[in-house]
Amino acid sequence: MAEVLLVYKVVPNDPNVNYEELKDRIRKVLEPKYKVDKIEEEEIGFGIKMLRVYIRMPEASEEHSSDDIENRLMSIDKISGVELEYFTRLGF
Repeated sequence: MAEVLLVYKVVPNDPNVNYEELKDRIRKVLEPKYKVDKIEEEEIGFGIKMLRVYIRMPEASEEHSSDDIENRLMSIDKISGVELEYFTRLGF
């Protein structure tokens, strides 16, 4: 079965957040249902960073959805915004 890769921009609500702790919380809220491939930090200006989260899930599944991922991410109290930046199908 093919998979889908989703890339999310995640914006913390505090520029002084501990990014390593936040990455751990993201992994805990998503896994094992979703596979977190990597999380990158990206500076967006004035010392403020956002996270780019790469997530894989099965392509055709009623149990998995981008809405569920967004709800799980927004349930973390250190996050102020989540945006699906990119998605693509993996495999054939």
